[in-house]
Amino acid sequence: MINNLYIKAINPSTQRSTAKLMKTGSDVSYRTGDDFNVNAGRGTNFLTLASAPLKNDGSATVNITTNRFTDELGGQTYTNGIVLDWSTWDGVEVLAYAQNPILASSWNDAIDSSLTFTAGGFSGWHLTNMMELINIFRWTSTSNSSTYYKLNYAPFNLSADRFLWTSTTCAIPNTLAYVWRPLTGLNNVADKTTATTHYYYPCRYFNISEL
Repeated sequence: MINNLYIKAINPSTQRSTAKLMKTGSDVSYRTGDDFNVNAGRGTNFLTLASAPLKNDGSATVNITTNRFTDELGGQTYTNGIVLDWSTWDGVEVLAYAQNPILASSWNDAIDSSLTFTAGGFSGWHLTNMMELINIFRWTSTSNSSTYYKLNYAPFNLSADRFLWTSTTCAIPNTLAYVWRPLTGLNNVADKTTATTHYYYPCRYFNISEL
């Protein structure tokens, strides 16, 4: 008895969540073997994909370009303040961020406000965790003050010194949560219950049916 197996081919240019990490955005080499010299990572550069993202069947998405970041319509006008990061596209979902950071009074406020956040009529957002936030940091040279801030690039353009909440709790003690400072690229911890001047970015995953 012969079993006939049918395997559906997947377009080789379709990007997958199991692909290599994106390039860091490093733009200066200081020695052989450092980040810029090795140039490891996926994409042409930090802001440019190697190819336009495709659906599982090989058809086009709303982003028909190689731009890593677009709005929900596939352009770069960001009318609703929504930024899609196509480096996260897995054929079904893509991670999106609020374009501008929002002031929070505490860690709990950042989480609660993220859960009720809406943009462009879309709900279902959450506070970025450690990996979701650092994913959009561009590690350019610190020798240029205009690019020292790790989120000072289009479409985020964050040039003010901010501390950003993440939803990730510090293990010991668990009364603290992790925050990131895009100016320096360094992380720290802050007391969850203490009112601060920290900011936050809501994010959400967009399903293919929403785009």
